Amino acid sequence: MEEVQEDLQLMMSNPEKFLADSSSAIGSTKNYQSLNIRTDILYDREEETSTLLEVFSQISSPSCTNRSRMVLISGYSGTGKSSLVRKLEHEFIRRGARFVSGKFDEMQQIQPLSAIMNALNEYCNLLAHDTVHIDRNRAAVEEALGSEGQVLAALIPNLSRLLAETIGGPPLAEVSGREAQHRLAFLIRLLLRSTCSSSNPIVLFLDDLQWADTSSLELMRSLVTDASLDKMLVIGCYRDNEVGPGHPLFDCLDAIRRYGRTSLISICTSNLNMTSVNALMSDALRMLPRATWSLSEAVLQKTGGNALFVTEFLTSLRDEGLLRYSLTHRKWEWEIDSIRSRMIANNVVDLMTAKLLRLAPEVHQALRVASAFGAHCLEEVLQIYDTDPCHLSSTVAALDIAVAEGLMAKVDGPAYRFSHDQIQSAAYKLILESERESFHLHVGKSLWQQSSEDEIDEYLFVIVDQLHRGACRISDHEEEIRLAELSLTAGRKAAEMSAFLPASAYLQAGIGLISDGDWEWHRELCFDLYNWCAEIEYILGKFDEVKAHLEEVIKKGRTLREKLRAYYTFVQSSGSHSNTGDAFATALMVLDNLGESIPSEVTQLEVQQELLATQALLRTKTEGELLQLKPMSDIDKLEAMRFLNLLLLYVYAERKEYFPIMACRMLQLSLTYGVCKESAVAFGAYGVSICGLLGDTSNAYRFGKIALTLLERFQAKECLPRVFIAVYGFINNWTDPLQSSLPCLKEAINTGLSTGNNDFAMANASYYQDVSLASGKPLGPLVDEMNEYATQMLDLNQNFMYTLNLSLRQFALNLLGKSADPVKLVGKVMDEGSLLDLAEEKGLSSLRCIVYKYRLCLEVFFGEYERAVETAELNRNIDKDHMGRFSSVANH
Repeated sequence: MEEVQEDLQLMMSNPEKFLADSSSAIGSTKNYQSLNIRTDILYDREEETSTLLEVFSQISSPSCTNRSRMVLISGYSGTGKSSLVRKLEHEFIRRGARFVSGKFDEMQQIQPLSAIMNALNEYCNLLAHDTVHIDRNRAAVEEALGSEGQVLAALIPNLSRLLAETIGGPPLAEVSGREAQHRLAFLIRLLLRSTCSSSNPIVLFLDDLQWADTSSLELMRSLVTDASLDKMLVIGCYRDNEVGPGHPLFDCLDAIRRYGRTSLISICTSNLNMTSVNALMSDALRMLPRATWSLSEAVLQKTGGNALFVTEFLTSLRDEGLLRYSLTHRKWEWEIDSIRSRMIANNVVDLMTAKLLRLAPEVHQALRVASAFGAHCLEEVLQIYDTDPCHLSSTVAALDIAVAEGLMAKVDGPAYRFSHDQIQSAAYKLILESERESFHLHVGKSLWQQSSEDEIDEYLFVIVDQLHRGACRISDHEEEIRLAELSLTAGRKAAEMSAFLPASAYLQAGIGLISDGDWEWHRELCFDLYNWCAEIEYILGKFDEVKAHLEEVIKKGRTLREKLRAYYTFVQSSGSHSNTGDAFATALMVLDNLGESIPSEVTQLEVQQELLATQALLRTKTEGELLQLKPMSDIDKLEAMRFLNLLLLYVYAERKEYFPIMACRMLQLSLTYGVCKESAVAFGAYGVSICGLLGDTSNAYRFGKIALTLLERFQAKECLPRVFIAVYGFINNWTDPLQSSLPCLKEAINTGLSTGNNDFAMANASYYQDVSLASGKPLGPLVDEMNEYATQMLDLNQNFMYTLNLSLRQFALNLLGKSADPVKLVGKVMDEGSLLDLAEEKGLSSLRCIVYKYRLCLEVFFGEYERAVETAELNRNIDKDHMGRFSSVANH
């Protein structure tokens, strides 16, 4: 009786569903004959829905600030991860969010940053179409990005609609490699920060993260760990059975967790239970739950409750006649024993492949072509591939049939997208495994041969990806050479996008296509492939691969000119890999071959000789003549300036006795052969040297001004952080009020970040804090600023600079009374004993010097003069370690 009452209640509450004879359903018997699979309902996902909405309410609340948030949804394929997010998309939008999404693709991993860039392009389109706030959006974006917006507009086409004033502006800073990657991430963060708010938060949905390339994961990590993006919610879905220790996504998430300032919320979607499967069956068949229970039991047993498997299995039962609509009884009927005994595929892919085989042959062929491109295929690419209008029309018509069958969807682009990646996998299985390489090669060749130059540039990654998948079927070596050239182009383009792992893959594939004899007949191509590959591997930190590629270049090179690029990469790679000995020795050897001999051991006499030689040259030039020096044109001297400029970075940190030698030599070259952008650095470094060694602050000030003029002359924005730190962190502080340097150091920080030069951006941040403290800036606000920079240093992996700044931060806290012992650098930030031990263990004289300097200041301030004398004695090398810095007077 109770069951009957429940049935009656259901009929009364939903007559359209459960009463075929209801007035609302008259004439609708035909509709009842089709399965009513409800894509608008999420079965057994109430808790997950509630969690997502709760996190969204946090980012849209004005009171929730300074903490970024990410929701991770994991589970097996087909458990409804994506559906969960898509179901809430309209609710997010209703609450004011700008919802954008990107989907990674197993077959398009090599196409760099595509998923995130597609999402950002969609986001800029939303901003441009927001007619109510368009002026505000444009002003915010232009103010945030300035002329650097050109960098993003090249990757995000819709951004140009918001940057009319800055597109075509002044030339951009020339950066490459890791700096380009840093710049890209920084500019994207600026774009998002400037346009998101509690009233218009961002929801960024990234699907199938298990297939994300490492460049995309690094960019995602940069966004998720930016505490200033507290009005953005990143939702990521991935298959947890495909991600474990050692997987790039696992490492990325581990790094986010270690960061500690990101709220990382996890949701796991499991298979449907019996009640949920029965609810789905009841809805699909428009029958009472009690009537579908036996069928649901059989379906659950066959599918395990996987949501996608359940719906596809149900469809297959209908197609095979085991489930059919009875016109006589006006309801669905089934053969339960046959269903229970039916042998089915072990997985949904095999089940769907069998389903696809029941379609017409022309649909098979169209699906084969579409699946070769991955989860989605642009209609324009199909038009290039299939130049026969009649055949193209039949291909499009066949794909439209697939759309009608629910296998694909037509999306903006225009493009065709598989409704689920498992459907794409099933379609791809229609291509026999033995034929796949030839199939991809045919598709790639067709696209390459039938594309215009503009189309090749636009679809370069698609074309090269197809060709590489079938490259082993190429028998003509000249064709291999042409593909190697195309691979080089793709690698360079990917590198320009800061997508270094795909760039490496393209270049490695290109190298695999050349033979030893090509070093004779295709010499330039071979050098370019190996040099580019070494540079990319250096950025990726693969130092063994770097060494192997460079050794090949050096072995095959006949002249110094052919080897110079490899030597430069070797010095960079060795220096960043803490192998400064090899870096230094190689650089000195190259400089010697370029006619600039530097002694392997430096004495005080040699430093004096270099200073005297430089002063003699300077005496022959008036200030006006210095400013009007001709541009340097001697190729060897330009290369020497590059190597000397690179060495300056290493010698100031570890071999300070060489710093004045390098600075003097750079200035001598500039005075003799003309100036280049590195000459601005040379004048600044020379000013630092004569400040520290000769106490000649007036001439140092003059040369600092010349450095700034040259910087402006060459529009060398990428050199600005290096020049400004010399001028405003060292030179001017001996002459001008300390406060006057602060705005310029701030500019150097921002320029360093916007050009990807994080090392010098954070070095300028360190000097900014030091000068701020010495200039008498109020301690309370300054400590807050110091904490912000400390967080930024950790975000940017500037761990050494972070460590150097610990003493400064603890010193400020001591002055505020936030330490148990005011004369000891022990407290919330650091313990001086531990830091001195670290300095001793690592041989970090600069770190030891800084600890002693601030401890000495505390001892003097608080009247501990005997201890101050002892500390000063320990820090006698401060003039050497802090050469040219005004803070070196602290010990005198």
